[in-house]
Formats: sequence, C-alpha cells, structure tokens
Amino acid sequence: MKASSKARRGILPKLLAGAGIVFAVLLGIIFIVMLTQKPEKMEISNMDISSVSDGTYVGRADNGFVKAAVSVEVSDGKLKSITILEHDTLLGRPGEKIIDDIVEQQSLEVDAVSSATYSSDTIRKAVENALKKGE
Repeated sequence: MKASSKARRGILPKLLAGAGIVFAVLLGIIFIVMLTQKPEKMEISNMDISSVSDGTYVGRADNGFVKAAVSVEVSDGKLKSITILEHDTLLGRPGEKIIDDIVEQQSLEVDAVSSATYSSDTIRKAVENALKKGE
C-alpha cells in the first residue's frame, strides 16, 4: 500500500507539469497568431453632415478584430449625438472617446485615440456607415 501511495504522489506533479507545458505552448501559439494577424484597412471618408437628413441612424463596422455599432442622431444639419451600441474589442475601450471628438468637430476627420487606433477607426467607420443611410 505504501508503495502505490508514493507512486500516486509522484504522478500528480508530473501530470501538473505536463499540463502546464501544454498550456504554455498553446498560449504561445495564440500569441504568435495574434501578432501576425493584421486587421482590415478601413477607408473612412469625411461626410458633409449638413446633407444628411434629420433622424437617427444605425451604422456598423468590422475590421476583423474590432466590431462596432453606433446610433447617430442628426438634427438641423448637425451631429447631435453618437451612442455606442456595441463595441467588441480586445483592449480598445479608450477608443470610445473618439465619439466626443466627432460630435465636437462635426467631422469624421479626427485623430484616433492614442493606443486605440483600430477601435477608433472602426467606430469612425460605423459612424460613416450610419450617416450614409441619411443621405
């Protein structure tokens, strides 16, 4: 009995070490894949907001890594508000601040939020797609 108990105690650390190695390898593969993938390049056109009819429009954009859906309210030829309905991203939540710049400057030609370029661009594209529905 004592011999089998010792054998079991010797197997458990080996199993845990093996599982740890497998986990580390899988994590490394995921990391390498993430580093080598590039999001889709988004072309964002500035829009003449004064030509957009009054209303609330929903737009979506997806660059492969980041997805965004926004609701855009236009009144009297001006952007009144932008609401983020959906923003699926890994680390780009700070990119959501760009909606304040778009409304303030009444333009899609605003600088991306530092360290959140992909999120910023995806949100800007979603706004563009929403505004196109009101042309």
